[in-house]
Amino acid sequence: MKFHDSNYVKLWKMGREGREILDTILKDPELLRANHTFWTTKFAVDPQITPTNAEGEAIFKSTMRPLTTGSLMDMRAPLGDSIVEDKKGMAYYTGVIPDFITKGTVEKATERWHKEKLFDQFGDARLIAMYATDVLQSKLDSANQTLSHMGAYLLSHGNLSYLVGQGIQDNLYKAAIPAENFDTAGTGVWSDKTTKILTQMVEKEEKFKEKWGVDMPMQWEITRKQFREEFMPNEQVIAWVKHLYEIKNGVELTTALGVTEDMAIEAVAKYPGLSPIVFIEEKQNDLVLGTVSGWKEGVAVLRPSGYAGYIRHTSILDDEIFTKFGNKANSYNFSKTLNGLLTIMNSTVINGNFQEWHTDGMMAAIPTLDEFLYHVIIDTTEADA
Repeated sequence: MKFHDSNYVKLWKMGREGREILDTILKDPELLRANHTFWTTKFAVDPQITPTNAEGEAIFKSTMRPLTTGSLMDMRAPLGDSIVEDKKGMAYYTGVIPDFITKGTVEKATERWHKEKLFDQFGDARLIAMYATDVLQSKLDSANQTLSHMGAYLLSHGNLSYLVGQGIQDNLYKAAIPAENFDTAGTGVWSDKTTKILTQMVEKEEKFKEKWGVDMPMQWEITRKQFREEFMPNEQVIAWVKHLYEIKNGVELTTALGVTEDMAIEAVAKYPGLSPIVFIEEKQNDLVLGTVSGWKEGVAVLRPSGYAGYIRHTSILDDEIFTKFGNKANSYNFSKTLNGLLTIMNSTVINGNFQEWHTDGMMAAIPTLDEFLYHVIIDTTEADA
């Protein structure tokens, strides 16, 4: 087989064959790893594609009706009519789905010449594996990091701003979370080791469930760092761990043994009336700021168990526009991955006397809260007034 007939070269050729080869690589777990997938634990991908309007905007609408558990029945006289119940209105908010693009990869003529020499020595499989590891993996990682950063930011702020990356930075939208759902810690701040932190958490749960009139499975979300710094030294937590230890083992937990993180996690999970605590673990790499996190420090989130919302997404215009109106001297190959959210574009372009082979990743997607009426954000650094 000649180099120009190899699967590696066909990755940049327009048509069905090139697309199928790229699809196969993107679906191969032996070649590509799933990293930075925090967002997949909090959001489901919307099965519907949000349409783009005449102005080129894809506007999503997140709606929610307050839950109801019904009420006691009315006593009536025989054949008496029912009292018509009041219908609760829908709450909603809207936003525009932004476009994102990864850093681009360019293979110049001298690099392509080197690839041809490698092909003659090692064959097609080596080049494909190198391309997957050195090029495609970073595009997939970038998309996962972007969705995870936005998801963590939205969950902990109640709004979404994109203030990272080297492109456009903007405030994107504010979820319609009721003002009273932004609350403070309770009698004491969480960093005070004398604060009855477990008691305050249960009291907050009871307060909101009573207000809502519904009793649904809930979960707390905090960072592991927050657990280590505020729960581990907390006097009530330590006392509760010791209490359970003595019940289980029949002996007192000595100071020499101490309270381990695993012991504290297990004990807190058994505290009466307290919903499960889920740790938030996500970090991303920003070329300007370094290591960043979308989660807001000093907050705890109380929300319904399960997914918090959807990843709303729309079609990338590049595929259709380049295919129809792109320079005919160039060639373009497109393929989708990451549940259809990320589009990989391979293009061969003329740059002066030589060709270049480009790879870019494009995405038009954004996380949305769809349990926003029951999403509570607690500032653990401020006590109740």
